[in-house]
Amino acid sequence: MKLLFWNINKKPLAKEIKLLCDEHDIDVLILAENTIEYAEILPILNQDTDRIFIEPFNPSNKIWFYTRFHDFELVHDNNFWGCSIRKLVHPVGVEVLLVAVHIPSKMHSDENEQASIASRIAREIDIREQEQGHTHTIVIGDFNMNPFEIGLIGADHFHSVMDKQIALKQSRTISGEKRKFFYNPMWSRLGDDSEGCAGTYYYSKKMNNYFWNTFDQVLLRPSLLDCFLQENLKVIDKIGDVSLIENGKISKKFSDHLPIMIELAIENIRS
Repeated sequence: MKLLFWNINKKPLAKEIKLLCDEHDIDVLILAENTIEYAEILPILNQDTDRIFIEPFNPSNKIWFYTRFHDFELVHDNNFWGCSIRKLVHPVGVEVLLVAVHIPSKMHSDENEQASIASRIAREIDIREQEQGHTHTIVIGDFNMNPFEIGLIGADHFHSVMDKQIALKQSRTISGEKRKFFYNPMWSRLGDDSEGCAGTYYYSKKMNNYFWNTFDQVLLRPSLLDCFLQENLKVIDKIGDVSLIENGKISKKFSDHLPIMIELAIENIRS
């Protein structure tokens, strides 16, 4: 199963999205800050292909899904939090929860507000996992936080860790309450010694600055780690032969974010 997420910054990038989906054989496309109407994008996505994308019910104006899987049910949607949870039944028969997020940026929320939203989303995921009876959960999207910020690492938040062996412990108990782990492979995409770009978003206007930020991320529950290989996580910096990078930063011809892609061997899922 191949997932592609891209915050397209309200740009008319339907043709570029089509090329990405064809180049990487994408099964589920998720967009944030999208203003392309489905009547425009679907004919482009489905041009010259036998694997047809559909648009499932998309009540949110923050997150848009397009998928080649037809068994794709909306479980929960909260526009204020920027969170949409879907139940996806893969053709091999395995059910997963796919959570897409677009948390407000620091231009509109401070770090405490972002952490509060992260906590609410994490609690909602716990509820939906209990309802569905499994923890085969993927969270993907624009968190507008780096992997090391409190909203990502806090036990009352996403509780995501950089170490797979820690994640495989499933959970830890904090003040008498068991808190489940997520594994965050995006830690391996920080800095210029990582595969691909040094981040997914470039910003240079503050006095104290990281320049490259990794705001676009994927989190995996431990039950999915047998399905995942590091080389199947990509920060995409070119479409075909066209680079998304210009003069060491993201080209303004495209979005201000880079797309990310993950491939999971769902048939290897463990209970």
